[in-house]
Amino acid sequence: MLKPGDLLRYYYLWAREADGAEESGRKARPVCIVVRTPATPATLFLFPLTSQKPDQSRTHITISEIECRRGGLDFPSWLILDEYDRVRIDEAYDLVTTKPIGSFSPAFVRKIAGFIKEAAEQRRLRGVVRK
Repeated sequence: MLKPGDLLRYYYLWAREADGAEESGRKARPVCIVVRTPATPATLFLFPLTSQKPDQSRTHITISEIECRRGGLDFPSWLILDEYDRVRIDEAYDLVTTKPIGSFSPAFVRKIAGFIKEAAEQRRLRGVVRK
């Protein structure tokens, strides 16, 4: 069973690519499951990870070296927190596998969730619904 904090490889569709009418991500990248709601347990909210330092205009969090090791990521890495892909697990054709490559600690996931909540309250969060 997938849970918040699990990291998967997924063909992430960036919002700018979706705006250009693309339907699938260009490459498999690590993503983090941050949110699973009881109301929609079959829906995943996937936030992208990158090894390229994000522009300061992006809401993001730097992944510490220990969390990178836990997650099976290269150091340094960053988690983008102002956009996500929303996908139903039974329609997640762009997942490379449903076996996590690693997982963040519960304390770090709570920290991430706080940043996402703040971004949502400030209307700086954008979702791409994948089909």
